[in-house]
Amino acid sequence: MFQSTETGAQPPTIHPAQSSKAKPSRQKITNVLYGSLEALDRMTKYLHTLHYADPDDWSDPIPSGKDCQWMMVHIKHLMIE
Repeated sequence: MFQSTETGAQPPTIHPAQSSKAKPSRQKITNVLYGSLEALDRMTKYLHTLHYADPDDWSDPIPSGKDCQWMMVHIKHLMIE
């Protein structure tokens, strides 16, 4: 379908900077959950079942300043290649 009609067409050249692999870097992701204490408990346990974060890795619930709403913070480090 996308064939060249030219004879002897060459594939595109890759610049050396594009072909070399970048060094992996460690990057930080900050996750914040807002909700009732029950919802936060349920969500942290659910994220644990997905092998994303251990429930003990989250901060203690912090009042958000709104009625019946709390927040929890989790910091995850990822290797980005």
